[in-house]
Amino acid sequence: MRPLLTLSARLALFFSLLLCACASNPPPRSPVNLNDPFLRRGEALLRHGAGNAEFSPTEPTPAVQDLGAQAGFGRRRTASSIRASVYLFNNYKDARVAEDWLKAHVPQGLQGDGTVNGDLLVWVTADATDATAGAVIEDLIGSFAGEE
Repeated sequence: MRPLLTLSARLALFFSLLLCACASNPPPRSPVNLNDPFLRRGEALLRHGAGNAEFSPTEPTPAVQDLGAQAGFGRRRTASSIRASVYLFNNYKDARVAEDWLKAHVPQGLQGDGTVNGDLLVWVTADATDATAGAVIEDLIGSFAGEE
């Protein structure tokens, strides 16, 4: 007769198997739902601020969950180091708190700026050495701030 595993041994085995399964084949990421009217508005504001510059989809930086947002998306400019992330928050106050935190914690080697428009926050970064990025960042921020 085989000895039965204790409850703690079963849990340890379960979590070990779960960890191995996740590490070898991470679950697919859910696509950003740009059908949400707030995110569509954010996408439109970003396109407006970008002018003729081409942006391609990327992950928002920092990640949505790291910032405490409900949802978000990222874009990067193909011809430079500029990255824009748009986040949707529960309310204006939460978005402002996140904006203040981001401005106080710009990673070394980057320049960054952001602004809040209602429940949306846009955060734009570029390499600190990218001299032409400042004007593009200003245009993107201006679009979200209502200076279109």
